[in-house]
Amino acid sequence: MRGLFCILSLFVTFNLLGKEINVAYPISPVLQLIVMKNKGLLEKEFAKDGIKIKFHAINNGLKQAQAVAAGKVDLCTGINTTSIIIAAGQNIKLNIIRALCNPTGTLALMTTNPNIKSVKDLNGKTIVGPSGAMLQQLLLEALQMKNMTTKDINYIPTSLTNAYNTMFAGKVDAALLGMTEMIKAKNRGARVLATPKGLMRPKLVVAVSESFAQNHPDWVKRYIKVQDEAMEFIKNHKREALQLVAEDQGISYKDAEWLYNNTNFINTLNKDDIKSLRKDIDFLYQQKLIPRKVNILSKGAGIEIAFENFEKDQISLCAVNHN
Repeated sequence: MRGLFCILSLFVTFNLLGKEINVAYPISPVLQLIVMKNKGLLEKEFAKDGIKIKFHAINNGLKQAQAVAAGKVDLCTGINTTSIIIAAGQNIKLNIIRALCNPTGTLALMTTNPNIKSVKDLNGKTIVGPSGAMLQQLLLEALQMKNMTTKDINYIPTSLTNAYNTMFAGKVDAALLGMTEMIKAKNRGARVLATPKGLMRPKLVVAVSESFAQNHPDWVKRYIKVQDEAMEFIKNHKREALQLVAEDQGISYKDAEWLYNNTNFINTLNKDDIKSLRKDIDFLYQQKLIPRKVNILSKGAGIEIAFENFEKDQISLCAVNHN
C-alpha cells in the first residue's frame, strides 16, 4: 500500500511540474487556430513527450488574462492587445509570443434597426458587446469620433453570441460583433455602422503567463512551430482548410473564404502595430479603462529566442507596469 502511495505521489508531482499545458481557446477563433485544434496539431507535437493539452473555451480576452492570473491557464491562443493592456492595469503580466492577425475588416458595430443610419443615431440607444476587449474600444473610438461618450448610450456588456442573439431578438438597438457573428449578421440583413478602419488598429496575438515564458522557452518555440504549421496547411490545402472552418463555425464555404481574405494574418507585430499600441494605451487611460498608463513593451521578456528572423522594429512584448 505504501509503495502504491509513493507511486501516486510521484505521479501527482510529475503533473505539477508542468506535464500539462492549459490552453485558452476562443469560441470564435481565427482560421489557423481552427485548423490547429481540429487537426490535433498541438496534441501531436507534445504527445511525444507525454505532455497533455487541455483546452478551455474562453472567448473574452480579459477573462483569458484573468484565468492566467488565477493559474488556470498557461497559454492564450487568441487574445486581443486591448485586453492585455487592461489586464496590465490590473497587474496581470502576459508575454506575447506570436501575432495572429490585424482583423480590421472582420469586426463591426452593427444594427438591425432601420431608423439607425449612423453612430450619431445611437444617442440614447442600447448597445451590447464584450467588455475589456478591442470591440469595446471600437465602440468608444466610434463614439468619440462623433463627440459622444458612453454617457450618451446604454452599454450592456455580454458575450459575442449573446450580443448577436439579443440584437436579432429586437431587444437592443446595436451590437458589437466579430468574425463569425459578423458574417452571420450581414447575411441576415444587419448593417455596419462602424469598423476599426480609420479608428484603430486591432491586434490579435498569442500570449502566455510570465512564468510559462520563463520556465518553458522550448515549449513556447514548439507552440509557435505548430501555429506556423497550421498556417502552412491553410496555404497548401486551402479548400480543405476552409471547408474545415466552415463546418467548425457553421458558415458557408464562401463565408469561410471571405474570412480568409479579410482577416489579414501576421506573425509578428510591426512598427505600425507598436505605434498603435502606444495610442491604445493613451486612449484606454483617457477612457478610464486602466487606472494609470501602463507599458506592455519590454525587450526583456525573455522569449526573443522564439523569433528566428527578428527585425529591429519587431520586439517581444511583456505586460508590465509603467514605472
